[in-house]
Amino acid sequence: MKSAVLIVCVLISVSIISEACKCFVRHPQNDFCQADYVIKAEVLGEKNVTSFEKRYKVKVLENYKSGYTSPFKYSQVWIYTTTSSAACGVQLDIGKTYVITGPKRDTKLTANTCSWNVEVSALTSFQRNALRKGYYRKNCECKIRECPHNRCEQGDGCLAPYDNSFCFHQNAACKQSAYPTSCEWTPNTC
Repeated sequence: MKSAVLIVCVLISVSIISEACKCFVRHPQNDFCQADYVIKAEVLGEKNVTSFEKRYKVKVLENYKSGYTSPFKYSQVWIYTTTSSAACGVQLDIGKTYVITGPKRDTKLTANTCSWNVEVSALTSFQRNALRKGYYRKNCECKIRECPHNRCEQGDGCLAPYDNSFCFHQNAACKQSAYPTSCEWTPNTC
């Protein structure tokens, strides 16, 4: 009987561990373009809504996706996320400033660890400029293709081999080239 209980406990533990949040690392431009909102915001507070959901009160300092729609600059809004990192919940520190991206669910702004949510102080100078000057926003029609095992096949968009993707993530944007139907990395230093 004890061994049966032990086996059940082990199986439950393995099941719980296998349900952990799993995300693919994506280029910030992909996250930007796929998000419903992209803001720079200061975290003002945190409150548990239920045992599974919490929300952060933030002051919007910049709306990079669209300055003409909600959330408006200098407004205070709630960002909803799960309470557990295993369920992809985001942990934001009160008093710090972040770039927060994510989907809208009904009227709620949500965030998860699979989206690009980064403290502003951790942004590279290129990423700051890409947000401020609209490199990401203006080039959402350009596709970035991550290349597993460095096997990149030619095609539309910009190719990011895994062995060098960190360089592309921090220092490049996929922008419309001089030819109207093609895109290229700018700057092309990686």
